[in-house]
Amino acid sequence: MKSKINAHILINICLVVLLLGCGNVRKKEEIVLTETEGIPRQLEYVTIKSANHHAESLFLKDVATGDVIRGEKLAQENPDQDTTSYIFPISISANAKRTFSVLDSDPDQNEKPEEHPLQVSGENMAITVENEYFVADFNTNSSKAKKGLYPGQLAGIFIKKKNVLLKREQNNMHWAPNFQKEQSGDYKTIGHANLDHAKITQNNPYKLEMVKEGRVEGYEEIDLWGKYEFFAGLPYFMYSSTMSFNEDANLFLLRNNEMTMDKLFTHLVFPDSTGKNKEIILYGDEKELDSLANAPLAHDIHWVGFINKPLGYGLISLQLYSDNTHKNGGESTLFGHNMKMTKSMNEGRYWDRRLIDNHNTLVSKGSTYREKNAYLVLDDLDDIDGKIANYFKCLSHPIVIQYPSE
Repeated sequence: MKSKINAHILINICLVVLLLGCGNVRKKEEIVLTETEGIPRQLEYVTIKSANHHAESLFLKDVATGDVIRGEKLAQENPDQDTTSYIFPISISANAKRTFSVLDSDPDQNEKPEEHPLQVSGENMAITVENEYFVADFNTNSSKAKKGLYPGQLAGIFIKKKNVLLKREQNNMHWAPNFQKEQSGDYKTIGHANLDHAKITQNNPYKLEMVKEGRVEGYEEIDLWGKYEFFAGLPYFMYSSTMSFNEDANLFLLRNNEMTMDKLFTHLVFPDSTGKNKEIILYGDEKELDSLANAPLAHDIHWVGFINKPLGYGLISLQLYSDNTHKNGGESTLFGHNMKMTKSMNEGRYWDRRLIDNHNTLVSKGSTYREKNAYLVLDDLDDIDGKIANYFKCLSHPIVIQYPSE
């Protein structure tokens, strides 16, 4: 009888211990990813926040299929925060929903190296970034250094499939943001800001992110910030920028989203006022191109770019975000706000978004200009209209992330 009582006591103690132990078990994490735009996503990166994880890698296991996806930890300014962010490569069908369990390790131990990870070479901001489509060059040279241009601004893009280098001789090809005080004055860009506050903020097999902020000598009224983002397996990169005026300034021009090119393309492409895609010859019969100087494109046009029709490549700028709200409310100072195509020296061609267009203008303290653009590198022009529309829609409407436990 006594032994039965002792057995009951022991069982009850075990149950209490188990119940107390369950209270310390971390709740199973799940996330739900949803495609809402009716577009199949062959590859898109999502950033997921997870509680109490500090490992370099995290894994998502599809509840329905059992597929496991490896995520890479993102660098964080505050390592003591409650959540850690991880980046994952995701594929998802149109209008589909995928539910994943969040795991600390690969349950099947089938972890494989990335097929086409980002390759980064060089030091500090003088680097090259390579994925399976292109190589982006951020180096400088003696000619550019004499002009006060530092490394860390896009100098050229090598399209691997076409074996062609997109560039602007003796200059950076990405010439933005930029500004000028006098009609005959010095024309400066964020590339003229020193590297005191420039750094690579993310560098893993999936993503490279580099940020630069500061001021340019002679334009200390403008606080500049710019960020490049590159991804493994995707034919585009993104650039975000902010210009904030800490004092009033007199400017003759203020521009953003400027790409300047040597004679490497044959046509300008853009959507007209009806939404139909239009082509204009860049060299030869240039009447239509010249007409854009007097009747430029709308400042909020969704995209614009250059293509080489005979050789089958192109570079397209997709405008994802633009905001000119003054810090005190209302609109920041603007004059002749438009998107312009222009001829330049040695048969160069460029596009830019003009915030102040060749007119002496007082820009008030607190004026702020923000933009985010994606630059799509095309190594063939098959169904170019469909490609541009697809990438613009996907980038404008990323995969939706939900945390059911919240």
